[in-house]
Amino acid sequence: MTLAAVEISEELGLPVLLRTTTRVSHTRGPVVLGELAEPNLKGDLIRDVKRMVMVPAHARLMHERLIEKVEKAKELSEASSFNMVTGEGKSGIGIISSSGAYNYAVEAVELLGLDAGILKLGMTHPLPEKMIAKFLGRHKKVIVVEELEPYLELQVKAVAKDYAPEVEVYGKMARPYFPRKGELSTRSVTQGLAEIIGKKLPLDFAGLDSAFADIMKDLPARPPILCAGCPHRASFFVMKKVGGEAAAYPTDIGCYALGTAPPLCVGDLLICMGSSIGTAQGISRVTGRNTIATLGDSTFFHAAIPGLVNAVYNNAKVTLVVLDNLTTAMTGHQPHPGTGMTGLGTQSEKVSIERVAEGCGVKYIRTVDPFKVKEASAVLKEALQQPGPSVVVFRAPCVLLSVRERRRQGIKLMPFKVTDKCTDCMTCIRLLGCPALVVVDGKVRVDEALCTACGLCATVCPYGAIEGRRLK
Repeated sequence: MTLAAVEISEELGLPVLLRTTTRVSHTRGPVVLGELAEPNLKGDLIRDVKRMVMVPAHARLMHERLIEKVEKAKELSEASSFNMVTGEGKSGIGIISSSGAYNYAVEAVELLGLDAGILKLGMTHPLPEKMIAKFLGRHKKVIVVEELEPYLELQVKAVAKDYAPEVEVYGKMARPYFPRKGELSTRSVTQGLAEIIGKKLPLDFAGLDSAFADIMKDLPARPPILCAGCPHRASFFVMKKVGGEAAAYPTDIGCYALGTAPPLCVGDLLICMGSSIGTAQGISRVTGRNTIATLGDSTFFHAAIPGLVNAVYNNAKVTLVVLDNLTTAMTGHQPHPGTGMTGLGTQSEKVSIERVAEGCGVKYIRTVDPFKVKEASAVLKEALQQPGPSVVVFRAPCVLLSVRERRRQGIKLMPFKVTDKCTDCMTCIRLLGCPALVVVDGKVRVDEALCTACGLCATVCPYGAIEGRRLK
C-alpha cells in the first residue's frame, strides 16, 4: 500500500496520506520485502511559477487543475485493488468497513454466523462511488463499521441517497450502534451487529466482565511512569520544591508529560508540542503567578523557539525549564540538532540550547545537573526572581543511555541500599514515586533489579538512611 501511495502521488502530482488507526500502528510482525528499487536522490529545479507560486491569479488556475486531479483520483479509486468485496452474502445484509475495523467486522460476522457481504475500502478519499452504489444495490441493510467519527457512514449515506435511497444504512449517526470514542474491538462490533439484526449475542460478555474484574482486583495498577533514575524526576522534584503549589506548570509533549501524575504532580496544561512556553506567557500575565514552562531538548528545537522569541519581545515574566536528556527519548532515542548527530548517523555541528536562547534575547540562562538538588534549586529560585524571561537547562543524560554506556564499558552497577537508620517515614516514596523504591511489609526497600544508582532517594531522605555511590 505504501508503494501504491507513492505511485499515485507521482501520477497525480498530489500528496497521498497513509492513514492508520491506533491498533494498526501498535501492531508488530514480520515484514516480507519485495524487490527494492534504487532510489533517485538527485533532482533539479524546474521552474513552473504558475504551479508553484500561489499568488491569487495562479491559485485560481491551480484550483481548476486540482478539481481535474480529484476526478482522476476517483477513477483510480474505482479501479484500486485496495477496494474490494470480500464476501457477497445472500441475507441482504452488507457491511462496509476499512483498516483495522474490517478485521473486527469479519470476526464479528463469523461469531454471529451471518451470511453478509463485506466491502473493504482501502482507498477512502476519494471513495469509489460507483463501487459503493453497486454494493448498496445488492443489499437491503448496510452497516458501516469504522473507527471514531462516522466519516464513511456520512459518505455512504450520500451515495445511497442518489443511487439506492431504499437501503437502510446503520452506523453511529442516527443511532449509535458503535462507539465514537476509544477503539473498536471484536466485542463492540459484535454487539452492534447483533443489536441491528436482532440476533442473540454468541458470548456472555457480562460474565466475562465479571471474571475479568475478579482477576484485576488482585493485580497491582501499572500506570505509565518515569523510569527509575530518570533525570526528569529530579528536575520535577526541584521544580516542586522551589515553585510549590503556588506556581503554574504548563508542560509539553514528551516523557516529561508523565510528571503530571502523583506524587510529582508537575504539569497543569498541555495543548500541543511547543505550547508550554506560549501558554506560560498568558498564565503569567493573567494570574501573576510564578510560571515555569517545561519542555524537552528535542521539543525546544522543534517547536519552542518562536514562543521564546515572543516571551523576549513582550518581556514576559516566565521561566522556561529545558529538560535536556541529550536525546529524543520518548520515541526511541532519535538524534536532534543538539546531539551533534543527524538522523542518518553522520556527525554534525551541535546546536547549543543556551546559545539559541541567548540569540533570542534571553538575559538569564543557566545550566545545571538536576541531580545536584541544592545547586539546581538555587538556580531555579534565582530564575524565578528575574523581571523578564529566563531559561534554565536541567542537563543529565537519559538513564537508558547511561545504563547502556556503563554496560558497554563493563562498569558494574551498584544499587543503593536502605540501612537500619530508616524510620519508614515514607518521604522517599511520597515525594519521588520511583519504581525502584518499594514497600515490603511496611518497610522501604530498594529493588536492586531496577535501581540505576542515580542517588536521588538518598538526597531526599531526611535521615540519611539510603546509602550508595552515584554513578555519573
